Amino acid sequence: MSDYYRTSIRTYRDSFERTGCAKGCMIHLVLLALIGFAALVWAIKNRAWELSVTVELPVERKVEETPPENDIETEAK
Repeated sequence: MSDYYRTSIRTYRDSFERTGCAKGCMIHLVLLALIGFAALVWAIKNRAWELSVTVELPVERKVEETPPENDIETEAK
C-alpha cells in the first residue's frame, strides 16, 4: 500500500515561493489577531464584563393524583 496521500515537507516548503510556511503562518496569525481585536472591541462596546449568564435547569414537578369524579353521580343530580 502506498502513501500517495502523504505530502512531503519539501513539497510544502516549495509551495510558498521558497519562504517555507512563514507566509502561510503569517496569514493565519494576522487573521487570529484581527479576530482577537474584533472580540476586544465587541467586549468594550457591549460591556461584556457586566453581562451575566443564568442557567435554569428544568425542575420535575410532582403531580398529585386526584381521584376522578364519578360522572354518573354528577349526571343524576
